[in-house]
Amino acid sequence: MSRFSSLGMAGLAIMATAPAFAADLPIQMPVKATFVQRFTWTSCYIGMHGGGSWMSNTITDPVLLVQDNVNLGGPGFTTGGPTTIGLDQHGAVVGGQLGCDYQAPSNFVIGIEGAASGSTMKGERLLALPDSAPDTALLTIKTDFIPTVTGRVGYAADHWLFYAKGGVAWANSKYSLTGNFTAAGAVVPAIPFDFEGLGDRFGWTLGAGVEWAFADDWSARLEYDYYDFGTHTATMNDVNNGLGPLSFKTTMQTVKLGVNFHVWNWQ
Repeated sequence: MSRFSSLGMAGLAIMATAPAFAADLPIQMPVKATFVQRFTWTSCYIGMHGGGSWMSNTITDPVLLVQDNVNLGGPGFTTGGPTTIGLDQHGAVVGGQLGCDYQAPSNFVIGIEGAASGSTMKGERLLALPDSAPDTALLTIKTDFIPTVTGRVGYAADHWLFYAKGGVAWANSKYSLTGNFTAAGAVVPAIPFDFEGLGDRFGWTLGAGVEWAFADDWSARLEYDYYDFGTHTATMNDVNNGLGPLSFKTTMQTVKLGVNFHVWNWQ
């Protein structure tokens, strides 16, 4: 048998066995599986906020407090009926918050948050004393601290969270009523008065906002909140002229920007 015949027969044998060998090979090489973790708002967080605030007060009997006080107007002055006035406060709020959220598979989010804000809110109003014209009294209100505990519910759209919140709130305010009393010129020199009082008020709050996760562990939010502290009676005291009650009915609104740092299952 010639060399070429031997090579030909060997080639035919290889061709005959090739289909069986190919059948034993896998159709394609396995591809490494990849897993993309679903973004979630399930986390605990701590952050800061700042913004503007507006507080509306309805005050009852500030004129009566001065004119009918025993060491000022005395029994000879009887203010006719309650005197009710309005006084608005404006200022900034700056503070912090911490809380935890849980995102359900349906993308609904529930959570709880505690927050505290320092405030520069202040308001003043000059009041005429009709039984002692032309005397006036300056009423001033300052509110410096507002803590809250709220729950929130929302809906997550990937890195965006749209939410509503509600809970309880407190506010700490300082009141003052100052001026000089002349009893329509009958008292010379005028008697100075400086009534002061404190108000620690309890109320409720409702709000809504939107939060955006702009980095792995960070989010920013814009939020509006409404507060109602109901009616509170403060005891106004002047060490030289006695004391008396003032009634305050108060509501408040805030708009705040905030930033949060998230921990635990944030990613």
